[in-house]
Amino acid sequence: MSEAPLLEVRNVAKAYGKKNKRKEVLTDINFTLNEGEVLGIIGESGCGKSVLLNLISCLEPVSDGQLFFKGQEYTGKKPKDVCRWFQVIFQDSEAAFDPKMTIRQSMKENLKLLASDASDADRRIDEMVGMMGLASELADRYPRQLSGGQVQRMAIARGLVTSPNMLLCDEITSALDVSAQAMILQYLYELRRQRGLTMIFVSHDLAVCSTFCDRIAIMQGGRIVEIGTPEQIMDHPQHDYTKLLLDAVLYVK
Repeated sequence: MSEAPLLEVRNVAKAYGKKNKRKEVLTDINFTLNEGEVLGIIGESGCGKSVLLNLISCLEPVSDGQLFFKGQEYTGKKPKDVCRWFQVIFQDSEAAFDPKMTIRQSMKENLKLLASDASDADRRIDEMVGMMGLASELADRYPRQLSGGQVQRMAIARGLVTSPNMLLCDEITSALDVSAQAMILQYLYELRRQRGLTMIFVSHDLAVCSTFCDRIAIMQGGRIVEIGTPEQIMDHPQHDYTKLLLDAVLYVK
């Protein structure tokens, strides 16, 4: 009997409002994700990428469909029930931190809530901050005292310090300059190589996903219109929208 995927999203839909004012945001979303795999999700603004991450992490309830983690359904659970599995890294990393707390204090709060043993919190924080290429003393500063790239790396470190099963990355490089983007992608690549990290990587950048992800899902109008390996998507696109995205990307084979 084959092992169940780490995550399965089955016929998931999301709508807001009631009756005549009901707005469908996501429709019939289906995919699986295996342990150690990175899935890129590409699509236009407003197509439902961030909403999908919210549903997977139970920050919002699904309107229809089912969610499975390691073969067990978790549809309808509360965020506190699944936050040990999934950690979300948001686009606006500074807003994700409490401005009245240092980075270290915020990380310790995460450990208190989610880790079975937080007795060695400082060591774990220093280790993870170091893995992101930052000096441990930077963790004793407030978010506003760090650069955008540093805060984003601290947000990733905070997400990883509790050893989740999966990172859900919501356009985490889109607000950064090119050098900061490259640095963060390099650290994520190393973490993936060393730890077999599983990720969903939401982005507008098809070129980045083609080099960083194992598979890419193309979203349009609340639906996944195509999903495949980077080679399939980049070299043999099937959907007109995918072809349109490729026409807008400078891609060198």
